[in-house]
Amino acid sequence: MKKLLILILLFFSSRCGYSQAYIPMPADSAVWRYRLYDADYQIQVIDGILYVNGTDTEAHGNIYHKVFSRVHNSFISIDSALPPVTNVYASYPDTYFGAVRESGRKVFMLTIAAEELIFDFNAAVGDSIPSSAGNDVVVAIDSILLAGTYHRRFLTNDSTYSVIEGVGSTRGLIPPFIDGSPNEQFLCFTDAPVLYAPDTAIPCTEVYPIGYELGVNNAGNENPLITVFPVPAYDMLHIISSGSETLCIAVFNSLGQQVWEGYINGVAEIPVAAWAKGFYYVQFNGSKTGTVTKKLLVE
Repeated sequence: MKKLLILILLFFSSRCGYSQAYIPMPADSAVWRYRLYDADYQIQVIDGILYVNGTDTEAHGNIYHKVFSRVHNSFISIDSALPPVTNVYASYPDTYFGAVRESGRKVFMLTIAAEELIFDFNAAVGDSIPSSAGNDVVVAIDSILLAGTYHRRFLTNDSTYSVIEGVGSTRGLIPPFIDGSPNEQFLCFTDAPVLYAPDTAIPCTEVYPIGYELGVNNAGNENPLITVFPVPAYDMLHIISSGSETLCIAVFNSLGQQVWEGYINGVAEIPVAAWAKGFYYVQFNGSKTGTVTKKLLVE
């Protein structure tokens, strides 16, 4: 009887394991960061991001989420060391990269030429899935814990390539874009509070929009005298300043456009329900405090 009970418990445990909820790809506020190294231009180093910000488009009767590209170009001598991965400004305005849609646990990329299947989260062990090499075979399926939630991970015959639900691949959002060569490197994926980095030794940094002139070194500053909550914010943003001086507050969207301005001496509330979903930067200025910038996500 005891052996039968154990078998029943194992059966239901395995069923619970397979009932893990599917996690779709993000349609807003997600960022994939990467670095490209191009020796042909003696030498060009591109620090960039691909991101979705909730902007949609329609094509062939389907709705797609637009993907934008933002890059910073560094040109160095062919004998120079590569610049460190740090916060940088974009070299020119963001450009449209493509668009993605998801249907039946499949993710498609819309390019100028046609639609392409880039992820198939229905795959089972032994199935072929799209990859930068063309197609790889799924050899195992496990889970990875990100921000308290388990995401299914599809391991392939290429030990350097796997696919994660709600994230993309270990080479970024678009497998053909980052081909895994030494000259191309996927740094990290962020979709607050989710963070995924194939190599945690490399910092997950910001690439700010062109014209961004806030205190980059203070972005995300954990100043103990200033508290901003909740993050993400939905209806109302609450700010508490424990300092003695009045601070000027300015809020900027991801394009560097100012969307709100005011003052705080103690407590402030900012209604954000009408704001577009996405990332914002809250800048505080005071003669004693200096300039402090905190990142905000509005959903």
